Amino acid sequence: MKKFVAILLTAMLLLGCVSSASAATFLTIATGGTTGTYYPLGGDIANLFNTVIPDVRANAEATGGSAANLRKINAGEADLGTVQNDVSWFAYTGTDSFEGEQIQSFSVISSLYAEYVQIVTRADSGINSIADFAGKRISIGAAGSGVYTNAIHVLETAGLTLDDIDAQYLSFAESADGLKNKQIDAAFVCAGIPNAAITELGSSVDVKLISLTDEEVQKLITAHPTYANLKLPAATYELEEDVNCVAITALLVCANSLDEELVYNMTKALFEQEGILTHAKAAEITLDSYDVGVGELPFHPGAQRYYQEVGVLAAE
Repeated sequence: MKKFVAILLTAMLLLGCVSSASAATFLTIATGGTTGTYYPLGGDIANLFNTVIPDVRANAEATGGSAANLRKINAGEADLGTVQNDVSWFAYTGTDSFEGEQIQSFSVISSLYAEYVQIVTRADSGINSIADFAGKRISIGAAGSGVYTNAIHVLETAGLTLDDIDAQYLSFAESADGLKNKQIDAAFVCAGIPNAAITELGSSVDVKLISLTDEEVQKLITAHPTYANLKLPAATYELEEDVNCVAITALLVCANSLDEELVYNMTKALFEQEGILTHAKAAEITLDSYDVGVGELPFHPGAQRYYQEVGVLAAE
């Protein structure tokens, strides 16, 4: 009899473990390269969700960036993603880099922070403008990244195309190594500031960032309204003067299929759990800027419910 009871108790414990495991919600957050902002911030957000929301098991996955993340969500290979607002809009409308490939299986949770289009070169490169890129070896971002699209747009302002440069498809870390070893002449880096790859590069060689002219900025914003004109402070990389840049916005998006209550709890956690997010960019995730760069992209119903509850979004 005792043996039977022991077996029964063991079976019940095992069933309990199976039940507990099956109740967990596993989430993949598609991010970017390991030396960018998306990957460490995505890991921080995953830790937030794991800490605050019962039975959630989230993890950050290193990827090729914005465009790749949206495709992963569309294919059911990721549940959330950190993406540029411009690339999100192109995917949603099937335009620009997503011409003929419309993706509307995602919606927005929140705007995160500003991403500067930074154009870095060695101080001794002799490159002082975008026009100087003609015939040069230029890193335009990893395949599937939003950086690629940004590079195309910036080149257009100087009347250049990919045919006019020796395009290199490199990650931020690979770009930094290429500049350090004089294997490339300049690189596009679209990321929050400061960017780790540029900071590390600057510790071993003298670098400079290329300023866009006011005319180039205006031409770019007129053609692509998702950009904004911002000054990158000289102190960011110990430069001699501020850099005239354009910037876009990083968004946290998710699959439309995610449960409304789950997304509501994730959105609530983003704004109400102080001290758990430790990444420097966490300070920029505020209710004052929850919709910056979102434009006409739809919010997930769970996120929308939270914003209406706290009064920053009018109820429909």
